Amino acid sequence: MNHLLTRSKSIWYALIMGMLCLLLTGCQNVSIFGGNPNHEQSSNATTGTTNPGVVLQGAQNVKLFIEPADGENVIISALAGAKKSVWLEMYLLTDKKIIQALEDAAQRQIDVRVMLEDHPYGSGSVAPNQTLDRLRAAGVTTQTTNPQFALTHEKGMVIDHHSAYIMTSNFTLSALGSSRTLQNREYGIIDNNSADVQDVESIFLADWGRTQVTFSSTHLVVSPVNSRSTFLALIQTAKQSLMIEAEEMQDNSIEQALVNAKKRGIQVQVILPSNNNSPTDNNSAGITEIKQGGIQIKEDTQLYMHAKIIIVDQQKAFVGSENISTASLTANRELGIVISDATALNALQQTFQQDWSVSQQT
Repeated sequence: MNHLLTRSKSIWYALIMGMLCLLLTGCQNVSIFGGNPNHEQSSNATTGTTNPGVVLQGAQNVKLFIEPADGENVIISALAGAKKSVWLEMYLLTDKKIIQALEDAAQRQIDVRVMLEDHPYGSGSVAPNQTLDRLRAAGVTTQTTNPQFALTHEKGMVIDHHSAYIMTSNFTLSALGSSRTLQNREYGIIDNNSADVQDVESIFLADWGRTQVTFSSTHLVVSPVNSRSTFLALIQTAKQSLMIEAEEMQDNSIEQALVNAKKRGIQVQVILPSNNNSPTDNNSAGITEIKQGGIQIKEDTQLYMHAKIIIVDQQKAFVGSENISTASLTANRELGIVISDATALNALQQTFQQDWSVSQQT
């Protein structure tokens, strides 16, 4: 009996303290029973900490660029206009015009730093270390990305400590609309919100120094910290519709969340790459799973679907480097953002509808 009374008092104490925390400090994501079941924090000290499980707010006053229509000039112009600094953390960098623009910036005595993944898939004929050597010879400060992550798949850049570029696109010809043989569907967000920019820089510096990162932005989606919980929260809070463009469909929990959304009466539309553009269909199991759940799936046969977006109720959207894959959400360094800017959302939705109209039913 005494044991039960003690346990009862402990539970009431926890309840009271939890309520006080919510009322007095406005803290989020409080679990009075000892932890957040959706917490993705790795034991690896380099992965960083934040508050996973919270539905992120949408960033306002952002700009959207869409590939292949906007082309490589959106990036080249940004590099040419840099006055103080260019910090780039990138999976693939093979576009020679962008490499030249980085070299030109360094020769203007700008602080140019470049981190590249040294073991990427599909890097082409030029090894990342060759590109880094070339940049270093031109005065760029370079190094490979943090080896503690399975891959650094991020596509992020900060110009002059003022503008953060958060993208689905690598800096390659196919990603930026200059390839004659293959063009991708890609999106990029230009974010000048100072808190976001500061946190993107904090992630860059932590990865550069192989240290732990903390960030407080209510907009950023960072793997392996809060990306899975953010994806699940976006899907689970949808009330009307989900529009998804993705390169991969390879994670059971996200697939099940989409099926559950469909069961709740949510309209779920998914566009994936055409199997004709891939030597193997690694999405087949995921396609089968969500298709059996009644979800509409199409494959884009005109552009290679490299985009990674989730549009929720036409009110909020995720854009970033995270694929719907277990590795992307739990093992890689990835960077994305949740936006609610009306102009950017409208352009995302119009492009999605355009892609949907020309894609083929699976």
